[in-house]
Amino acid sequence: MNKTRAVQVKGLLVQAIFWASYCAYSSFIVNMLTGYGYPSATATGMMTATSVLSFIAQPVSGYICDNFISHKKVYIALTICALPTMVLLARCLFSPVLTMALMLLFTIFMVQMPGLLDAWIIGLTNRYPGVNYGLCRGSSSLFFAVSAQAMGWITAQYGHAARMWVGAALGLVSVLVALTLEGLPTRREAEKAAGAQDARNPRGLSTGETVKILCRNRCYLLLLGMNFLLFLGYSAVSSFIPVLTAQLGGGSEEVGTVFALNALAEVPAMFLMGAVLRRVAAKKVVLFAAVFFLIRLGLTALSVNFAMMLLVQLLQGLSFAVIWPASMGYLNRIVEEGVRSTAIMTYSSVTLGVSAIFGNLIGTLILSATGDVRVVFGFAAVSAAAGLLLGLYGLARKIWV
Repeated sequence: MNKTRAVQVKGLLVQAIFWASYCAYSSFIVNMLTGYGYPSATATGMMTATSVLSFIAQPVSGYICDNFISHKKVYIALTICALPTMVLLARCLFSPVLTMALMLLFTIFMVQMPGLLDAWIIGLTNRYPGVNYGLCRGSSSLFFAVSAQAMGWITAQYGHAARMWVGAALGLVSVLVALTLEGLPTRREAEKAAGAQDARNPRGLSTGETVKILCRNRCYLLLLGMNFLLFLGYSAVSSFIPVLTAQLGGGSEEVGTVFALNALAEVPAMFLMGAVLRRVAAKKVVLFAAVFFLIRLGLTALSVNFAMMLLVQLLQGLSFAVIWPASMGYLNRIVEEGVRSTAIMTYSSVTLGVSAIFGNLIGTLILSATGDVRVVFGFAAVSAAAGLLLGLYGLARKIWV
């Protein structure tokens, strides 16, 4: 097996097995909390608190990986720390304080890992041009789909604690594979190797220098602003789909089916996105996906039964599955190497963290006031429309490159 193929296979397995592990938490945390007796508004409020921490943690980790400690070491150390919190969480639901504390610890250790893995794989694609990021991310969606369905069945048969044990075991396997995957040098290591600085005093960019570089990049800021609004609406899917499923008569197995279908719908687009981006400008691909964010969220709000809501989730393959790899490819092109991990993890923080903070907060308030989760998805559609309009504005003003 040549070096490029080895990196492709190992990178694919690390991401895919990680996502199968992460599914045990992310797809069922609201269902687990409400199943134990926490009100829906409380459960989503707790998710908001973890989103705040995730927003802070991800840019910090990106800056550390750019300058001081490699992605590989950070991923292995934090994922190992996350595994006990997965097992303990299901055992501590009797205490809101312990539950919240474990959710916050899990956020520090593992919730930020998707962005870190993306930055790691994108960095490897620059060293090995034959490595396909979309293949890694698409395989992750496939593993997530299988895991979501299996985790739903495990939960229905054996309970939440059994599911979390399975998730922890998969996380350990991902760590073992990560040990064999090539790491990326930090900025300091690269400068030291190149002799660009005194070998005894290689320096990384300061926090201020990193922030200035990113804030001067108009394309990056436009992408952040547009996708913040899109993902403000999209956050309703992960946090409120379990509530909508219950409102439409479903349980844990049905929640697993929804997330499995979401993930399966991502696979074709993820696999094909590399070829698409070689033929179509990234800005057009991103705007195309924004249209389907709006359609998908609007139709979810109008769903009158579980079957309709389930079918609507197939649009995941034309919304999230398109915009995520397209944005990663775009970021790789418009952001310089020395701040790329910070840029990618800040993007992940804004789209999956900051947007989730406000999305969950606003959604919780709407749900508390109306008692109808469809109204939450109506707000989500409005937010997606605003994101699409911002993207079209950037196109009209020629901000996109």
